[in-house]
Amino acid sequence: MELRPIGANDHDLLSTLEEQEDVWEFIGTLPLEPAHQLFAVVEGKDRVGIAGLVKSDALGSDDFELLCALKSEAQARGLAKQACRLVLDWAFETAKIERIIACIDDGNAAARTIAGKLGMQQMGRRSATRTVYVKYRDARQEGA
Repeated sequence: MELRPIGANDHDLLSTLEEQEDVWEFIGTLPLEPAHQLFAVVEGKDRVGIAGLVKSDALGSDDFELLCALKSEAQARGLAKQACRLVLDWAFETAKIERIIACIDDGNAAARTIAGKLGMQQMGRRSATRTVYVKYRDARQEGA
């Protein structure tokens, strides 16, 4: 599995993911404009999802939020955790971002489990149904 920068030719992948019920339920509309912080998750020759960072004001500041969405057939194989770990490595080592957050719906047990395995810590509530998790650059090796 590898990540590659998302490009204009990935519009179909984004559209497919957005139409998937679990992506829509927990993430909502995906960014359709290419951005340098979003990557296609590639397994072999197949694009199986996206992972990356989107701007977020969940904690009242200018943060980046970890985002990962996989096609149904690629879920439950550990790819999401691998993709998120690669995004965190890129964020901390290449982009030199100080902290990454994740706003996770309380009903999304898989995402909460992945956040814990990545060493993200609960920071507070975003709403009555969403918890904010955070990981700081100086603590990126925890949970590795």
